[in-house]
Amino acid sequence: MFDTPLTALIVGAGFAGIAAAIKLKEAGISDFTIAEKTGGLSGTWYDNVYPGAACDVPSHLYSYSFALNPNWSRRFSPSDEIREYVEDVVERYGLGKHIRAHTEILSAEFDETTALWHAKTKDGDIITARFLIASVAILGTPKLPDIDGMADFKGAQFHSASWDKSVHLEGKRIAIIGSAASTVQIAPVVAKTCSEVSIFQRTPNWVIPRADRAYSKFEKTMFARLPGAMQLTRLAMYLYLELMFYRVFKGQGLIHKYVGGMANRLRKRKIKDPELRAKLTPDYPIGCKRVLLSDDYYDTINRDNVELVTDGIARISKVGVLLESGREIAVDIIAYATGFQATEFLPHLDLTGVGGAKLASWRKNPKAHKGLVIPKMPNAFFLLGPNTGLGHASMILMIEAQIPYMVNMMQAVPDGQYFTVKPDAVKAYNDKIQAKLKTSIWATSCQSWYKTKDGDIPTLWPYPVYTYKSMMRRVDMAEYDIRG
Repeated sequence: MFDTPLTALIVGAGFAGIAAAIKLKEAGISDFTIAEKTGGLSGTWYDNVYPGAACDVPSHLYSYSFALNPNWSRRFSPSDEIREYVEDVVERYGLGKHIRAHTEILSAEFDETTALWHAKTKDGDIITARFLIASVAILGTPKLPDIDGMADFKGAQFHSASWDKSVHLEGKRIAIIGSAASTVQIAPVVAKTCSEVSIFQRTPNWVIPRADRAYSKFEKTMFARLPGAMQLTRLAMYLYLELMFYRVFKGQGLIHKYVGGMANRLRKRKIKDPELRAKLTPDYPIGCKRVLLSDDYYDTINRDNVELVTDGIARISKVGVLLESGREIAVDIIAYATGFQATEFLPHLDLTGVGGAKLASWRKNPKAHKGLVIPKMPNAFFLLGPNTGLGHASMILMIEAQIPYMVNMMQAVPDGQYFTVKPDAVKAYNDKIQAKLKTSIWATSCQSWYKTKDGDIPTLWPYPVYTYKSMMRRVDMAEYDIRG
């Protein structure tokens, strides 16, 4: 337990938590701690070490605007390179002394009389701070399927986000259950090593070309010596995604048709077998689910040692996967590429706010103000909270829009006092967001991780990024109560 309360406790050392720490230091706030449950940095990119793991956002846009990197090896960098980038940023900004590794925050309770948060770690330590900053990734809690017999399987099995690197793949038979974003990265790599690859697909996905390539030595030298060239590259990527790709999710118009046509042409060109092509053809509009980027997934499907399985799974057996048709596929390894608990925000964090308010109760209908502040959770910020997810651009842009707003809020609250957001402000904001979402492609009939079981969409931001950045430029203190 700290003798003197911290100004801020940051939960998580991913991109958001590291950016928050840098901007706190720049604002003259240095008494903060970053509690990280693992032994490493970069959050998602420290956890995800599956074969082929990489970002779907171009590298120069998936980096801090204040810490550009001229040395990206590719247009879409692999996970270990992203992790190394974050490690370099932490060293460059002297954040090492602020990071407390292997420190998982399980709960925190706000004391209204002292205006302090008291957070409890898994080891039983208490950390006290004026402000609580949660920066836990929305795609940070793996979701395992509920399939009978999983405990009976005698081989190796794991979620893609908890990949067991000690398991050798050479000559093995592997089942990949799921066919979305992780699978299109995993399958092309493991198919070169494993003797048999069975991909279990429930719903086909829209796939468009990734257009990935390595940066040349000349390009990297130019980025290093001419920072303006790197900034222009980043700007071009941003404008392309904002002005073109965003319009895919409007569900209509020429760009929506063009990108859908691009995906159809890719599938037709790569998959010659009409029966297989039909299995890979979605029956819902492009953009309703996450659009996948890959240059080699369809090539992988065509390999002799790869099978696309679309029959339903009855159960997991001791030796493999039993289908509803009665066929059993024997495998040595099962990888569950089944996504994350995206609509269950901070599922492992137990928070108690003013009046005994519980975060667990809030999760049943998660609404935040500007995706950052939760009702009855005083002096607390939830970076990349509800309705800040993007289907078209870099989440770093959203993080960098949120943090200056957060710092301004912290500076506006006197010592010994705390803020709470007014319910009317939260309602007005969310009514507008949800009304816009109802007109989007995401609200159509397909099922996706964007939605709850009731069809609500608490995950995505329905406007371009620049709209969010503009909204977050100033704090309207009339939307908040200051007490204490």
